[in-house]
Amino acid sequence: MTRRTTLTLTEREERTLSTLSNRTGAEWVLFESIAAHLGYELSPESSEATVIRVLMAIGAQVLIDEALEEGYRQLAEVWPEVHDEAEAQEFRRRRAARRANGGDTE
Repeated sequence: MTRRTTLTLTEREERTLSTLSNRTGAEWVLFESIAAHLGYELSPESSEATVIRVLMAIGAQVLIDEALEEGYRQLAEVWPEVHDEAEAQEFRRRRAARRANGGDTE
């Protein structure tokens, strides 16, 4: 789905875009690297709209990563209460036995 929308930028957002207007600066190089890591291809000729879309994608990825980290932190707090070491050892023993007998690997 593609949708066109109007976006009014604040002065702060304008400054951010201005920082990225120097397509040979350190900020652009880092921006390009992060974009590539997320699957976006940028070039010095990339439009302002493309830059804004990639900035949104980077921001969204940061939110996802932070939410995962918070979830892992919460899991670590309750892990001792919900983890049964004897059950885990039995599961590992059965899995190892299946593998040794040529069974499935999972």
